[in-house]
Order: sequence, then structure tokens, then C-alpha cells
Amino acid sequence: MRAARRFGRIGLLLTTGWMLIVPAAVFWNGWPGLPLGPVVGALYLAALGLHLWRIRELVRSLGRPAPRWFLFVAPAAGLALTLVGLAGSPSGFLWAIISGVLLGDVVGGMSARRTAIWVVAATLAVAGLGIAVAGPAYGATPSAVFAGFAAAYVALMWTVDVERLWWLKAVTDLDDSRRTAAELATARERLRLADDLHDILGHALEVVAFKSELAARLHAADPDRAVAEMEEVQRVARQSLRDVRALVHDTRTTDLVTELAGARAVLGSAGVRLEVHGDPAAVGPAARTVFGRVLREAMTNVLRHAQPSRCTVVIEVAAGRARLQVVNDGVLLTGPDGLGTGLAALGRYLDDHAGRLDAGPGPDGTFRLDAVLPGAR
Repeated sequence: MRAARRFGRIGLLLTTGWMLIVPAAVFWNGWPGLPLGPVVGALYLAALGLHLWRIRELVRSLGRPAPRWFLFVAPAAGLALTLVGLAGSPSGFLWAIISGVLLGDVVGGMSARRTAIWVVAATLAVAGLGIAVAGPAYGATPSAVFAGFAAAYVALMWTVDVERLWWLKAVTDLDDSRRTAAELATARERLRLADDLHDILGHALEVVAFKSELAARLHAADPDRAVAEMEEVQRVARQSLRDVRALVHDTRTTDLVTELAGARAVLGSAGVRLEVHGDPAAVGPAARTVFGRVLREAMTNVLRHAQPSRCTVVIEVAAGRARLQVVNDGVLLTGPDGLGTGLAALGRYLDDHAGRLDAGPGPDGTFRLDAVLPGAR
């Protein structure tokens, strides 16, 4: 980007150099005398000042259209310089180079249609009026020749100015797009980390809360069972800490087989019958990792939002796709935000893996979560 800006500034300096060479060339071939000589000099200085001001504005904000006053002053100065130059000396058509550069300053930031209108209008004005003012000055030489040279310079030289500014703006826009893409990637990564933390801690805290309540109820009736449940609480808490550390180091994985074993243990403690249909080993490693997280979130929702007596997990691999379906009964009435956060994060997770998530209550007091991945790999 620094190199692009440097190249753009060098190009703009070259354009300004053209504007400095023109008066030297005209002087070499004969500067017009009184009264046109001072007028040409004053118009040239005005055109140079307008160009430098406009370039300064464009470098500060590439693509900014010229202000309204500039659209009147710059064309008037450029046209007057060209016409007075044509009337003053045989080499006066060279002043049209500066008029062309000023035309580039005028159309910079305009649409293609408006640019074409300005260029055509400026070229025709220089050609038509140039024939009228150049005739008396050059005797037998056709005035159309000098007016044609001037019109050609106006029609072509504006591109020298606009092309460099357009190129520099294109590079700047690409750099801005790259920065935006980097910011979006950062935001996406933060969202992914937030989803993963919700997945880890939400599930762990639900298990800890459930087993702690169970241990409190069993404390008097079955102390040994209460101790076992509290030991399970400790195990879940330590595992959650390991998962958080692994997440920080980006090494955390989930596996469908492991999550099925954990789900069976947790639901068994709650007296919920778990039925599994299908072989998790038939699912490929990548899909098992994705489905492991899906099942973990499903179990979190079962503990948080239901009082189930039965939960069914169906695993299917067919037609080049893998499917995991979790259905439980005992759904409780929840508020409008009852299931939003976890399932929304899970939906984004499936989208990232080109999958699809469908979830919602059924007509018979059940809740169904259906995840599909394109392929069983």
C-alpha cells in the first residue's frame, strides 16, 4: 500500500511537471506580446493553483467529487487559457495540455456517463471556439489544424490525471477491503470462541447443578450415592477446566462416541431412559466431531428445558450424508429466549461445516433436534 501511494504521488508529480514544461515550450517558440502575454501568464498561474489544490484534496480523500465552485472556475480557466494561447502565438495550442489536466481534475470522482459528457463538451468547445480565435493569428495556415491539436490535447490529457488517481483509489479500496475482511474474520473468531465457551460451560454447569441437587436429596437416604454424585461433579468441573484450556490453545475436540457415553451416564442419573439407534462408528471422524458438539448441546437443553422420561438418539448415514436426530419428551414451557442462544450458536456451527440444523417442539410434547451434514466423512 505504501508503494502504491508512492507511485501515485510520483505520477501526480509527473502530471504537474507537464504543466511546468508547457510554458517553457511556448516561451522557446515565442511568448505572445502585449496585451495577450500577461493574460496568458495570469491564466496559467491560476490553472496551476487550481490543479495543485484539487490534487491535494484528492490525495486526502480519493474519489471525492469536485466542489460546485470548482466545476465552474476550472473549466472557465482552462478554456480561456487555451483560447488566449491559440490567439497569441503559433505554439499556443500547447496550452491545451494544461486544460486537459484541469479537465481530469474536474471529472475525477464522477460517474462514467458524466465524465463522457464533460470530455465531449470540452473537446467540442475547444475545437469550435479555437477555429474562430486562431484564424487571424496564423495567416495562410488553416486554423482548424491548430484548433484540432488543442482539442486533441484536451480529449486525451485528462486521462493522464484521472488514470493515476483511479489506479491509486482502486489499490486503496482493495486495502480497505482487506482490512474489513480481517476485522470480520476477527469478529467471527470471537463469536466462535463465545459459542464454544457457551457449549463447554453451559453443559458443565447444567450437569453440576443437576448432580449437586441430586446429591443434596440423597444425602440422608443414600450417603454413598450422594458421595458418588459429588465426585462426578468434581470430575465434570475438572473436565470443563481442561476443555477451556484446550479451547484457548485451539486443541479441543468433541467426539460423538464420547458424548454418547457421557449422555448415557448423565441421563441415567436422572432416571431418563436413553435409546440409541444407529452406529456412531459409521460416521466419519470429521462428522463425529461436529455431531459430538450437537449432542452435547442437545443434552444441555434436555437438562435445562425438560423433565423427560425418555430420550431417543438416531444416527443415520445414507445417500452421502450423515444425520443426527435427538428427540425427548417432557418439554417445559419456556419464555421467548428460552432456547435461543445455544441453538443459534449451534446453527452457526453447522453452517460453518456446510450442514443444516432444524429444531423445535413437536405436537405431542416432544422436542426434536435434527442435524444433517453433507457427507459421512
